[in-house]
Amino acid sequence: MDRSISLVAVRSASLRTPANSSLLHLDAGEREAIALASEQQNSLLLMDERDGTTVARSRGIAVIGTLAVLDQAAVRGWIDLPKVFNRLRQTTFRSPHRLMATMLEQDAHRKKKIEEP
Repeated sequence: MDRSISLVAVRSASLRTPANSSLLHLDAGEREAIALASEQQNSLLLMDERDGTTVARSRGIAVIGTLAVLDQAAVRGWIDLPKVFNRLRQTTFRSPHRLMATMLEQDAHRKKKIEEP
């Protein structure tokens, strides 16, 4: 029996109207992501870019960043956060070093609590 759950859906925004002037400072991908999230009910927008996140939240769109997604996956035991962060550092992904270090400390603390009797 297949019990897989689809957690991700790939869609394109249906609105093809000219860009709202408040979005023009964002790149095309961020504009389309915000437009698509605006069309969807109960959506959660994955976005890391600060300006785009601010605009999306100002429009009432729930936003989560990559690091928060990875943290939640680590909490659930789906990934090994230190290994994933090491791989992430080998990409063009940018994040404050201190934030990642804090997240790794919290992850280690969680793991230690689980191992305690």
